[in-house]
Amino acid sequence: MKSVTLYAVSFFVLFGIQPTAPGTPSFLQEGLVAYYSFNDCSARDETGYGSDGITYGNIGCWCGVEDDGLLLDGIDDYIEFQGRVNQYFTTSDFTISFYFRPEQYLVFRQSLLSKRQECEEFTMLDLLLDMSSQEVRTEFHETPDKFFPGLTPALDTTAWVHFALTREGTRAFTYINGHLARKGFRCSGVDISNEAPLSFGNSPCVQSGNARRFKGVLDELRVYDRALPPEEIWQLYRQYPVENAQMDCMT
Repeated sequence: MKSVTLYAVSFFVLFGIQPTAPGTPSFLQEGLVAYYSFNDCSARDETGYGSDGITYGNIGCWCGVEDDGLLLDGIDDYIEFQGRVNQYFTTSDFTISFYFRPEQYLVFRQSLLSKRQECEEFTMLDLLLDMSSQEVRTEFHETPDKFFPGLTPALDTTAWVHFALTREGTRAFTYINGHLARKGFRCSGVDISNEAPLSFGNSPCVQSGNARRFKGVLDELRVYDRALPPEEIWQLYRQYPVENAQMDCMT
C-alpha cells in the first residue's frame, strides 16, 4: 500500500496534477500546497505532497469545525510542519487559512502559526493571539523597518474563529470569519525567507518568555501558493461557518 501511495504522489508531481483535499470545491483546490484536516488526531498533509506535521507534547483530539481538531494544552504541545510547505514563505504570494478556539484567557500573547527563527523582527511571520487586546497580532517583517503595517485584526469573540492571511505582491490582507479585516501595503515587497520550519504554538518568542503556547483547539489548516481573492476566502469560510461548530464535545 505504501508503494502505491508513493507512486501516486510521484505521478501527480511528474504530470502537474494536484491531489485534492476531501470536501473542497474544485476552484479552491487550485494552488493548495498543504492541507491538514487534523481528523483522527493526525497532522498528515492530505494533499499528498508530504508536508506532514510532527506533533510534540501530548496533543489530544477534540471537536473541530469539521470532525476532529487538535487540542493543545498551552504548556508542552506544539506542531512543526516539514517538507515543501516551507518553500512558499519567501517573496511569493500565499494564503494561510485555519480555525482556532482558545480555551484560556492569558495576559500574555499566545503563539499561533509562526515561521520565525528568533524573537526579532527579521525575515519572519508570526501570528500571536492577544486576548487582552482582543486581536490576532500579525507580524510580517523583513526588517524592523521593512514590513507590512496594519495587518492585526480585532476579535469580537472568544469562541471559534476563522483566520486567513493573504500576500499578493506588495499587498497583504487579513480576514476574520470570511470578511476582510485589515490590509497592508509595502511598495518594495517583503522577503520573509528563513530556515525555521512552519509551526503552530512554537514561536521563538515562547522560549524568550515574550509569549506562551496556545491553549485550545486548532482545525482545518490550509496553505496555498497564491493569494485567494476575497470571494474565495468567503467561500472557503462558508464550508465550515463558525456558527455551526460544536461548542462542547460532550454534547
